Amino acid sequence: MMIWLRTGALGAAGGGLAHWAGFPSDWLLGAMLAVTVAVLLGVRVALPRRLLPPIQACLGVAVGLRLDLHLPGLTSLLVSVAGLLLCLATQIPLGQWLLHRLGWSRQEAAMGASPGALSVMAALATQLDNPIRVILSQTVRVIALVATVSTAMVLEWVPLAPTPASFILSAPASLGLVALAWAGGRLLTRFRVPAGYILSGVFTAAACAAWLGQPALPVAGLIPVSMVLLGALVGSRLRPLPAREMAGLLAAGLLVSLSSSLVSLLWAGLVGWWLGLPVFQVWLAYAPGAVEAMIYLALVTGLEPSWVIFHHVLRIVLLGVTAGWLMRRAGVKSGS
Repeated sequence: MMIWLRTGALGAAGGGLAHWAGFPSDWLLGAMLAVTVAVLLGVRVALPRRLLPPIQACLGVAVGLRLDLHLPGLTSLLVSVAGLLLCLATQIPLGQWLLHRLGWSRQEAAMGASPGALSVMAALATQLDNPIRVILSQTVRVIALVATVSTAMVLEWVPLAPTPASFILSAPASLGLVALAWAGGRLLTRFRVPAGYILSGVFTAAACAAWLGQPALPVAGLIPVSMVLLGALVGSRLRPLPAREMAGLLAAGLLVSLSSSLVSLLWAGLVGWWLGLPVFQVWLAYAPGAVEAMIYLALVTGLEPSWVIFHHVLRIVLLGVTAGWLMRRAGVKSGS
């Protein structure tokens, strides 16, 4: 119990510091980094694996609540979704090929090459013996994309619009959604549906958002706590690597991030030209990760935020299903 409390406290301290510093995916990456440093210093850290299902349920709920189905133009949307699928079908094999060339295993390459959804991939990567390759690859991509978004905002490449207020659920409603998502996830897991808790959370919360008639946010504190626990859980499973290998992993993350970004820009250019939409708007929808930053930029620029959110939610669901299926196919079982 003392080890669990120590790990949670380290994660909370790291997440809080990263949040104060304005770090991307602050609570998750800060907690992960703090616990990883503790591992490197020889401190005993651990968290029970049974925390993972409720964390995944919380993550799915947070994503599903953002879904807005008031979308402009069904025909345009179908064309854009087709472009997203083609984008993923190009990004993932290219990223996997690059990582295979660098000596990554099939499971590591499948999740490391996944274009985005850091928290989903981090949750799934806990099933690996040492998820450090996946975590670093995804983390580098998030930082690179957030830097790109920040540059676009600082240089005023797009006009800014007032940020709309978001409806916030009460604590009982938020916890009720998580409980329903957890129960649905258990049922899906019994039928061997990959990433069942995440998918259950997305669909449960999306139904709630549809009933409310607008996207929403869970009660304040729910997502930071979930991300701190997930970051601490992942960090406690990492194992130290030599400095040269760490540098190689960072370089691999940048390489895959660059390739994924260029592919998404190519497809965004084609779809934007076909539909007569701003390329930057379509790129925000196709961008390989940093979903919070992309959604935020869509909101502050007024570039059809519902369009961007829909594509990112769809991508997260597809990536969660695909990664879970690939891991199961490769023989990596939940709870290993």
